[in-house]
Amino acid sequence: MMFSRRVWDLLLIATLLTGGAFIWATRIAPVAPATAQAPEPAATQPAPLVGHPAPGFTLSAIDGSQVALDDLRGQVVLINLWATWCPPCRAEMPAIQQAYERFRDQGFVVLAVNQQEDATKVVAYMNDQRLTFPALLDSDARVGAAYQARVLPSSFFIDRRGIVRAVYRGPMSRGMIEGTIEQLIAETP
Repeated sequence: MMFSRRVWDLLLIATLLTGGAFIWATRIAPVAPATAQAPEPAATQPAPLVGHPAPGFTLSAIDGSQVALDDLRGQVVLINLWATWCPPCRAEMPAIQQAYERFRDQGFVVLAVNQQEDATKVVAYMNDQRLTFPALLDSDARVGAAYQARVLPSSFFIDRRGIVRAVYRGPMSRGMIEGTIEQLIAETP
């Protein structure tokens, strides 16, 4: 069956519109800082580099507790910067949950650092999706700026010594997640 030139033109336009809608839907909207002291622009801070120490931070979890990255030394940590409105973030969450369930007893921790969303929305999403790893609230985007999260999701694997070992910008597959974790867990601290 041959398609006419008009049908191909319509398919091209539909593809362009769909792609444009996806880009628009997954963009990170700039938000003014909530405090008088604005975070240092990401461009002036060094990006977390593989082989270098992970930038430290302390954030509130959705249960109200405080979580400090430095307190997790000795464990393999996945820092996943995400938002509930981000389709690629939502797509990779089940694979992150599966990896968390598989490796948490071997010293693996997930820190799902939500970017500037209301705690009630994050709690509802985590409960609805049955996600059991810690969700942290980066309400002023300081961690997002420190990790230069210009794309969501952005993921950083930290080894037991606190060193960045892998950086993924965009969604990760289950194989990427589990392969990275297996490698880091197998290393001696």
